[in-house]
This record gives sequence, structure tokens and C-alpha cells, in this order.
Amino acid sequence: MTYRTTMTRDAVFRNTKTWYNLPGSGGASPALLEFCRQYAGNKILDLGCATGNYCLALAKMGFSCVGADINEDYVRAAKERGVEAVHIQDGLPFADKSFDTVLLFEVLEHTADPERLLLEAKRVAARRILITVPDCGGFEQLAGAGLTYHHFLDLDHSSFFTRPELESFLGRNFERFRVFEKEPVIFAAGFPWLLRKGISLLYRLGLLKPRLFFRLYAVIELGERGADGGVE
Repeated sequence: MTYRTTMTRDAVFRNTKTWYNLPGSGGASPALLEFCRQYAGNKILDLGCATGNYCLALAKMGFSCVGADINEDYVRAAKERGVEAVHIQDGLPFADKSFDTVLLFEVLEHTADPERLLLEAKRVAARRILITVPDCGGFEQLAGAGLTYHHFLDLDHSSFFTRPELESFLGRNFERFRVFEKEPVIFAAGFPWLLRKGISLLYRLGLLKPRLFFRLYAVIELGERGADGGVE
């Protein structure tokens, strides 16, 4: 019973301080890699890199990527995988505007002072900051059906953003940014396979419109793009 209880708890309540060191803990999200492909400059800082999944995937796509994380075990594992990664404690050990783009993928919700971290990202980024956070809007609708977002079950979340809250938060320090909802939540998991396929097709054709989304994406513009694609 103890083994089963531990296994179930670990599967449901994810401890992000150790989870990325577990076998099969997941890789880089194709959706977030596409986000980078569309908006990132060549030189990237992955702030909150964990064990380096995104640094490795982005390197294969032709980007130059450095990782940074407060978790020393993760940084050690990233280095063992060949990632250029640094352990951080207070500020970032980089000069101003050292990177074209800083990534904050699923990071702001884990820190007690997200504004401080965001200002450090602003300092070292020359062109853009790309952010994703769990979309915490609409959880009341899920609760009404006895459901919740999986990301609500992370053990160390300090902040929970809806779209208006994220826009207000970013607006305190930035003039040019946009926030959009991505990765729609489709209620089809409990239906038979054929019905799931039909429901998914209706969403793809636009005949059904999603009302809930798993993540919020944000693009913060810092520098002007020159005629040659560089930062002015």
C-alpha cells in the first residue's frame, strides 16, 4: 500500500525540484519550440532551464542557447548533457543585453518574486522576452465538472495568472507586449475513440470554439529590428 500511495502521489503531485531528474520526465514541447522559431533571436538564454531539454532542442534548430537555473542539481545534469549552463542564486551573471532573447517558460509561477526575475530578464535581453505560464482562467468551470488543471497540482506554485492578470503584471514594466491564449483544452478524454476523433475534427474545422486554454504565451518587445534582422 505504501508503494502504491507513493507512486500515485508522485504521478499526480509533481515536485518540480526533482521531477526533471526522473526518467521519462518529458522533453521540449513542440508547441514551445515553434514559439521560439517564430519569435526568438539567434542568441538565447533559457532562464529556468532545468536539465537543458530546450537548450539541446534549440541547438539542433540552429540557435545558440545558454541555460540558467537556481537548482544546482539540474544545472549539473544539464552540463553533463553538454549544455552551457550556469547556477544562479541572486542576479544573473551576464552583462546588459547579452542575449537576443530570454525565455521564461513555465517559470514565473514558481517564484515568490516574479517581478524581480522579470526585470533581470529585461536587463540581459536585447530584443525580446518570451514567456509562458499556466492559464489559470476558467478553473471554476472545470471544478464544476469535478476536474482541475494538472498544473494546479505542482507543489511549488506561488503565482496563478489569468490573461488579464498577466497583462496587468507585464504592463507595470513594459510598454510593448502581447499576451495570447494557446493550447486549447478539449473535453474528449472520457469518450470512446471514434467520438474523440469526431470532437477533435470539429475543433480543427472551427465548428467548435474552445473556451479554456492550457497556457498563456507572452511576447515582450525590447529592441527595434533593423533591416538586416539585427537589433538596433
